[in-house]
Amino acid sequence: MSSTLPGDTSLTLPTTLTIKNIVAVRELILDCLNKNTSATLDIDEEAQVDLSFVQLITAARKQAEMKAGRILLARPAAGDLYDVLRRGGFLDDMTPDAAHFWLHQEMN
Repeated sequence: MSSTLPGDTSLTLPTTLTIKNIVAVRELILDCLNKNTSATLDIDEEAQVDLSFVQLITAARKQAEMKAGRILLARPAAGDLYDVLRRGGFLDDMTPDAAHFWLHQEMN
């Protein structure tokens, strides 16, 4: 999963990834995916994150997969993103795919 695909691009996201600007973040990601097969999201470790962002990324991953593309994180979830995943129960009983995506961990 860590290999590069043709059309991969890096997308640096804003430092506020909350319900207040989720529509703008959605547009950034959709625009990137419309122009590229795959995207690597660069999320600042100090970014403000809420559950709406996790929901957006979950939906965007599914949309990218439907188009034979993918979304990756530039680095494992940290800071607010990690806290939101933990509080939301996303880290409990993770699938190997989810562990690889969010935490860059390999699970058997």
